[in-house]
Amino acid sequence: MELADWIRWLIYALMVAAALFGFLRYRRQVLSFLRQLWQELLAMLNEWFGGKRAATAAAEAAAEPAPPRPFAAFRNPFASGAAARTSPDQLVRYTFEALEAWAFEQGLARRAEETPLEFAQNLGGHVPELAADTRELAQLFARITYARMNLSRDCLPLLERFWRQLQADTLPVGRP
Repeated sequence: MELADWIRWLIYALMVAAALFGFLRYRRQVLSFLRQLWQELLAMLNEWFGGKRAATAAAEAAAEPAPPRPFAAFRNPFASGAAARTSPDQLVRYTFEALEAWAFEQGLARRAEETPLEFAQNLGGHVPELAADTRELAQLFARITYARMNLSRDCLPLLERFWRQLQADTLPVGRP
C-alpha cells in the first residue's frame, strides 16, 4: 500500500469519527429532525395517494378546539398552599390556562389565531379591571412558552393578586 492510500483511509476514518461524534453529541436534534422528516414524507405520500379526504376531515376536526375545562375545576394555588411547592413557570401556565377557561365561560374565549398578548389585550378591553394584570400574565406566559425563559419568584405577587381578582364575583364583563 502506498502512502497516498494510507492518507485516504485516514481521512475516511476521521470523517466517520467526526460524523459519529456529531451524531452522539447532537442525537436528540438529529433524531427529532429525522422524525419530523419521516412524518412530512408520510403526510406527502398520504396526500398524493388519496389521503386528501382524511386530511381535510382531520383539519376540520382540529379547527374546532375542544372547550377548556371549567374554571371551577381550577383551584387557587395560593389558597391551597400548592404555590409554595410549584415553580413560577408552572404557576404561570396554570394561571393562564385558568384565565382562558374563565374567559371562555364569559363568552370571551381566546380565538385560535390569537397570540397570548392579543388575547390579553382583547380581554382587557372587555374587563378593564383585569387589563393590566392580564397583560402582565400574558407577557410572562409568552416568555416561558416562546422565549423559553425561566421566571423568578418575583412574579408570585402578581399571580396571587390575579387569582383573587378572577375568583371575585364583582368583575363586570363588558361585551360589545
